[in-house]
Amino acid sequence: MAELVQDLVSRARRRDDQAADAFAALIERYERSALAVAYALLGDSDRAGDAVQDAFLRAWQELPRLQEESRFGGWLLQIVRNAAIDQRRRKKVMVTEFPDVASDDPDPAMATVERERESQVQAALEKLDETTRMAVTLRYYEGMSAKEIGELLEMSPPAVDMRLSRARAMLREKLADLAEPMSSGSRAEGVK
Repeated sequence: MAELVQDLVSRARRRDDQAADAFAALIERYERSALAVAYALLGDSDRAGDAVQDAFLRAWQELPRLQEESRFGGWLLQIVRNAAIDQRRRKKVMVTEFPDVASDDPDPAMATVERERESQVQAALEKLDETTRMAVTLRYYEGMSAKEIGELLEMSPPAVDMRLSRARAMLREKLADLAEPMSSGSRAEGVK
């Protein structure tokens, strides 16, 4: 994988006829990870998409300055992180979000409960430091291994595992009351 990435970076840096195709292949390879990192920082998929788009443009412009082609993934995710932080600074959420009244959900009450749960999970994730939040997002939303996350975040796999373990403990504590209604609701349904 690293050799393929180095080859694509090398071809993209040449700025010849094949450079755009090579960079497009790099985008395709890292797009999901980039979106996961941006979402971990912004908590909004639309804003995360905007940040990633900005980051890919910056990466294209800055690619000639990349020192080590093998570090492209971590370098790119740092650009994504910075773009997300810039996005967060520029645009504080000023509009109150209203529930989608035209939802396809058959039960609006359940949709409201689900949105509330998602909001609680997002609030708990926001209490993690940025690196840990990115690791959690890459692991549990993207299904990446500790080794893959370590390569992207420039950490050792054991360090990633340690951060994930601490994050799980903290999230378990913060979200304990969220699990209670779900487990008691399941028991109540079984009694009917």
